[in-house]
Amino acid sequence: MKDDFDRCLFSKSITRKVSITMYFGKIWRFAGGLENSGRQRILSTLLILLANLSQLPADEFLLAQATGNRKQETASKTAGPAGYFPPPESKGGWRSLLPENGPPGTKQKQTIRERCGMDWDALRGVWDFTRQAGGNSGLLVIRYGYVVGEWYRGCDRSTSWNLYSSSKSYTSTAYGILLGDAKAGRLPEDRQLDLETKVFTKELLPEAMPLSDPRKAGITLRHLLTMRAGFAEKSPPATAPLEWAFGKTAGSPMARLVVEPGSKFLYSNGGAAHLVVLFHRLAGRDLFPFLKQRVFDPIGIQTVRWETIGGKGHLGPYSTGYSGLITTPREHARFCYLALHRGNWSGYQLVPREYFDFAWQGTSTDPQYGAMWWIDRLPNLVAWTRGARKNNGYVVPDHDLIFVRVGDATAEHFPPDFEQKLAEKVIATIVK
Repeated sequence: MKDDFDRCLFSKSITRKVSITMYFGKIWRFAGGLENSGRQRILSTLLILLANLSQLPADEFLLAQATGNRKQETASKTAGPAGYFPPPESKGGWRSLLPENGPPGTKQKQTIRERCGMDWDALRGVWDFTRQAGGNSGLLVIRYGYVVGEWYRGCDRSTSWNLYSSSKSYTSTAYGILLGDAKAGRLPEDRQLDLETKVFTKELLPEAMPLSDPRKAGITLRHLLTMRAGFAEKSPPATAPLEWAFGKTAGSPMARLVVEPGSKFLYSNGGAAHLVVLFHRLAGRDLFPFLKQRVFDPIGIQTVRWETIGGKGHLGPYSTGYSGLITTPREHARFCYLALHRGNWSGYQLVPREYFDFAWQGTSTDPQYGAMWWIDRLPNLVAWTRGARKNNGYVVPDHDLIFVRVGDATAEHFPPDFEQKLAEKVIATIVK
């Protein structure tokens, strides 16, 4: 069998016209009998071969695989006739109008103004505003796909940051993809799912059975994604965090709901923790590998990891979901750029466009919170991922603008309404 596998994958006589269909069954059975590392090596190599046979560039092949080869018109109308989407950082990364080192000169500032409609000197003033909090920090501003402002103190563009609760927007996006899969009938075991699905059932969350509060039976996926499930505004402990979230540990404040589901916005990490377990059951795998295949690899996010929750004799481990995604400012900007284009990347619809209509729509109980995205109108729509220590990513669709702020200063060092003020200041630097 190994000889067949080697001949299939590595023979120099193989051309693009050779069909490898006859080998699929053998390779799959052979890989299934190996340890995970060996299986991964074989299947990864097969993926590379498929990319070669498909006559697609490797990056586009990943996009095709993530979307079922459903290419659509790019959502961008201002980034150029065909749209612009940055290659991975290892292949050059974001295009930039800035010098490699130091501030731009007069001509470069003029180019930024003419090509991207931004006043660089005014942007520099925004950087001064953000760094007043002290500590290590960074600010990255991108318009029309061009880096027009980038500053760091005590770090650089390659420094990775814990995005804290900005991670929730990634979890929400994964659910957006899952909802699209469900609509297309592609969930494992033919599961059904929509926003009104009641999730506290023995099929979806057997870990919650028996229910510690009968009102939990009324909680829908929509409630969990919009923080209106009725859970206390608490965060899981380090030990048995998921059992605690399900109200199965002594004294857990999650055992009883604070209010009726859907009646009030309550920002609860404990409530969001349910989404981690639920996702694994619906998708058949954890959040991180799912997003790696469906989003990170296709859009070129390479420097990223996700802290886990649970395990060590308790439920889990799973990707934390409500926190703990660690990446660089430029990689987080890719995620924001995907959102800017309503889930479309280089013509491939990775995330259903309608997901953003839902995720960026506030509720009657909190008009500034959608589905794990914060939103405002200044006066144009601004959507942002929001994490502790102001590790945020902003999307301003009407201006084809995204920006990322990272840092390690704690909340008391920032002025009130820092997020809104930062957005207002960046938008104010637009001259055309």
